[in-house]
Amino acid sequence: MRHLAIALTLAGAALGGCSAKAPENSQLDSIIWPMGDANVTGLINGDGIAQFRGIAYAKAPVGDLRWKAPVALDRPNGEIDATRFGAACPQGQGNPNWYRSVAQGFGAQTADIPDLENISEDCLTLNIWADQDVETQKPVMVWIHGGSNVNGFSHEPNYLGDKLAAKGVVVVSLNYRMGALGFLPHPLLDQQDTSGVSGYYGLADQVAALTWVQDNIAAFGGDPDNVTVFGESAGGGNISALLRMPSATGLFHRAAIQSGALAPYDAIAYDTAQAAGEKLFTDLGASTLDEMRALDWATIVERTPDALPDYYFGPVADGATLPGAQIVNPVPLLIGANADEMLMYLDADDPTPFETAATSYAQGDGAKRAALEAFFAGTADAGTADAGENNGDALMRANKMSSAAEFFCPALSLAMRADEAGAPVFFYYFTRTRPDGNMLGAYHGAEIPYVFDTADDWLPHDETDTQLTKIMQDYWINFARTGTPNGPDEAEAPAWLALNGAEINVQELGAAIGPTLDHPAGACSLFNSSN
Repeated sequence: MRHLAIALTLAGAALGGCSAKAPENSQLDSIIWPMGDANVTGLINGDGIAQFRGIAYAKAPVGDLRWKAPVALDRPNGEIDATRFGAACPQGQGNPNWYRSVAQGFGAQTADIPDLENISEDCLTLNIWADQDVETQKPVMVWIHGGSNVNGFSHEPNYLGDKLAAKGVVVVSLNYRMGALGFLPHPLLDQQDTSGVSGYYGLADQVAALTWVQDNIAAFGGDPDNVTVFGESAGGGNISALLRMPSATGLFHRAAIQSGALAPYDAIAYDTAQAAGEKLFTDLGASTLDEMRALDWATIVERTPDALPDYYFGPVADGATLPGAQIVNPVPLLIGANADEMLMYLDADDPTPFETAATSYAQGDGAKRAALEAFFAGTADAGTADAGENNGDALMRANKMSSAAEFFCPALSLAMRADEAGAPVFFYYFTRTRPDGNMLGAYHGAEIPYVFDTADDWLPHDETDTQLTKIMQDYWINFARTGTPNGPDEAEAPAWLALNGAEINVQELGAAIGPTLDHPAGACSLFNSSN
């Protein structure tokens, strides 16, 4: 993903519509579930949906296992307590801080949003939601959370899977290593690895979790031959990488990427990532592997932003685990972006935000700048024009331009590459602004509560949001079942046309639902050529 060279706050943001408030389980009863030679104790709600929390899928990556590929556990046996969510992987407080910023945008109180407390390197766990029918194999939906690959965790309240599971799927969510512990190579780490590369651990964790699903999900009524990976923001970017990873072949059969596509050539160059790793550990005073592993995880997390202020922890093109841009897993793909992804990250005090954005993306090309300004000159939406106190229209045009450059166009680029590889591709453009949501618009992460039906109590909603939630859930579940979002009842869920070569079919998801021509695809050729 390219990064706009103007005042943004992405580096510290947990890029996912999530809550840091711990979910309650006082209304849940216990249930014991057989899984091979093990008995798993989980919880069950009043609707008969069981949930199994904090199941380890790999050994804890601590001590000598820090900065190594995940190590598989022995076959589960005996008693497994799955009544408590596992710890979040090492991170700072970007997650609750992002959540507070969204709540503030809706005029809600932020004082009750607590800091994230349960954080540990012993974090490679997953959660499962399923009904009690294990005789019927059901589609499996595996959620990969966002958070810029530095924040986030599998059991954020917006990611709880009970509502989806009630509709006849098995839902899995997983934790994975992030930041310097998951995505940063270093020459000393290269030397210890049989592949000769490093910094792939966060992606390898996701492969390990998907392998666990293949081995064990049938015990929960899931079909290991019908697994959909879906994720948002950095989670979607990681799925973009999984599409290109030979080690992930056969572990999933469909993919849904929400506001997080990694365009074909946007993986981080290995030498760039390795140089960042060397700088970080030099700044931390660590010159040997023993010294690196002796560092407390909190020290690494706390010092990273100062050492690497402009570095984005994305998948690294290492030539081994991630060989290149070619899609090697051409599965059916549902992909898209939101209309106002960048609005909350732009500088509302910039007196000329539209010109700033156009200058940045034109990269010194006067003709390109003029073309960008012309394309986006009329894109300010009156419904969200009060986003800036004094310069709302210009800010909205800057938002539309940067949202297209950073999210829509990379998603379209990946979609077209997948279409060329022979995969059915369904592209969406999420446009819904909630009541009283003009400060944020269709913000980054706004679609998540619709997919999971997990909107926080303070999020304003009306009948439009209720209906949109139902239709989006139907689309996502239909896609998980059959590889197409279309179902038998097009009266409620309008038909969604697949991409067809040069024919760019885009489905609007908002107050209006259906095919739309009101999208920025026409500007994508004006941005970086990797789009």
